[in-house]
Amino acid sequence: MKYSIILSSLTALMMSAGAAPSNRPKCGKVDTVDIDKLISEMTLEQKIAQRLLPDMRNWNYGSCSNKAANVEVMNDELAASISKYSFGGMVLFAENVVNAENATRLIDAMQKANAVNSKIPLFVGVDQEGGIVTRLGNGTMLPGNMAVGATGDPNNAYLSGAITGSELKAIGANVNFAPDADVNINYQNPVIGVRSFGSHADLVAKNAVQYQTGVKSAGCISCGKHFPGHGDTATDSHFGLPLVNKTLEQIQGVELVPFKALIANDVDMIMTAHIQYPALDDTTIPNIVDGSPLIVPATLSKKIMTDFLRGTLGFKGVSITDAMNMEAIISYVGNVDATARAIRAGVDVIIMPALVRCVANFTLYDDVINKVKKDIADKLYSEDELDTSIKRILTLKKKYNLFAPVTTTIEKRIEIANATLSNPKHKEIERNMARDAITLLKNDPTYGIPFKTDETSKVAVFMPDATQIASAVRTMQSLGVRANFTTFPFTNTLFNDTIKAMIDASTHVVIGSLVTKNTPAIDGGDIFIDTGKIGSWAYSFPAGVSDYAKTTKKPIAVISLRNPYDSANFERTTGAVLCAYGFKGYTNGVFGQPNLPAAISTVFGHSKPKGRLPVDIPSVFDNSTILYPFGFGLSL
Repeated sequence: MKYSIILSSLTALMMSAGAAPSNRPKCGKVDTVDIDKLISEMTLEQKIAQRLLPDMRNWNYGSCSNKAANVEVMNDELAASISKYSFGGMVLFAENVVNAENATRLIDAMQKANAVNSKIPLFVGVDQEGGIVTRLGNGTMLPGNMAVGATGDPNNAYLSGAITGSELKAIGANVNFAPDADVNINYQNPVIGVRSFGSHADLVAKNAVQYQTGVKSAGCISCGKHFPGHGDTATDSHFGLPLVNKTLEQIQGVELVPFKALIANDVDMIMTAHIQYPALDDTTIPNIVDGSPLIVPATLSKKIMTDFLRGTLGFKGVSITDAMNMEAIISYVGNVDATARAIRAGVDVIIMPALVRCVANFTLYDDVINKVKKDIADKLYSEDELDTSIKRILTLKKKYNLFAPVTTTIEKRIEIANATLSNPKHKEIERNMARDAITLLKNDPTYGIPFKTDETSKVAVFMPDATQIASAVRTMQSLGVRANFTTFPFTNTLFNDTIKAMIDASTHVVIGSLVTKNTPAIDGGDIFIDTGKIGSWAYSFPAGVSDYAKTTKKPIAVISLRNPYDSANFERTTGAVLCAYGFKGYTNGVFGQPNLPAAISTVFGHSKPKGRLPVDIPSVFDNSTILYPFGFGLSL
């Protein structure tokens, strides 16, 4: 099997990391933990709190009016609040896990604070999908799901899951909010894109299953998301409420395929989507803005989250919401009512039901708890239903050995974490995976790749920002590319005479294109006619560079840095067009992603393009016409 030697070493590393559990309450041996007894000893308030997962991204210490600071170390206010409420877990962000040592100490302190008044350990959840969604500051970033899809090898999905799972477990985290199981069939999708393995349901299903298997192999909980599917929307649920207006048959044939596969392979956790699916539930609830009827989002729908997910699809694991502070929820339903509705819908765990940044903010959690208590008193919800969810939660915690007492010192755990995160084996896998994903869509034998350069060559490098410039230049230097480099970060810049002069003085040109939604006409610009509107720069600048390089007969490589759909903007390019599926550059001594270095390696002939498109690329002139079909990719 590919990477078999590396994988065996990785397995050994994960086993050593597994010898270092995060701090947990001393409840005795795991096999003696009596879940029913634990539930019987819990107060109603503790049961409700067990279903809540706050975040602690930053904190206003001393007063809500004080300046907020990132939470990298535990403080007494947070520790006291964690001890008081006995939450089910905590959600960590990049601000909390800047490096292995800080993250390990912080999680250890969280578990200790929780253990003061609770026998039940915390879920510690992190969005470590790989690619553009990563939190661990010095973790292995990986090329991301769409890049994995482009390699055509589901073993890469397994390796991605195994690496992320082992690194999370090494710092004491126990839940990875991944894989993303969305089928990205909408090229205008602003939030999923390269987070998806691709546009074909079977491809996504195979890779999602392998990813979650890898995470679980490391002893970490995996969470498929975003059920019933976030791949066919043009609205980001962080900022609005998307609607998927498809028939049940259509949903069964696309969106649900990966989730059915995950359920068949015993996925432990499934995350909801804040999306309206009228084919699954057309019930309406009042919109808090004006009282008008609102189709209930999946997160708040009992028909979807209980009757369909558990009844029809047979899911037996723990269901969990997407963050409840997203606009799709708070703007239309409100935090407290939405949390109560999600609980009544049968969702087991509620992520970030209220934004808490100081001690006084915790009254919001009191409001949530009191609302659920009132629902029980009013017989809108029963304590038996509550206990059923609690049992699923505690069963999962027991399954993953979270009740086990600590047997190693914090110093030893930090040592293991430092040895695990971004270790040479992980980085080698990451690098090879990224190179195998690079997809060449167009190439001219004279003006394309590989570039042939020498000491007299001058390479003009244009990237959206300085971190991508740094990534490209450092990669060229590390590869020993013989050439002089001129660079220009072009965000908010229109193509102009200064840029023409740079191209005139160069022998070769590299340009990065970064567009989230490839809708140039909607976004105020024409990719082929510089409108002079600053809002069009993301389209008009790369197109201007490409067109001028053609006019001046300069070899050019256009690199699509994120969603590959913008590659359609370069039909007139005479050189090469490549897809990298990742845009993060070099900052603070760290390469944010391996994708751009892999693309640069391909441009200069140090690696071969092997990737095949995991999506269809429509023409920008007629989106019903496929310019580059699924599975397309040139070889050199």
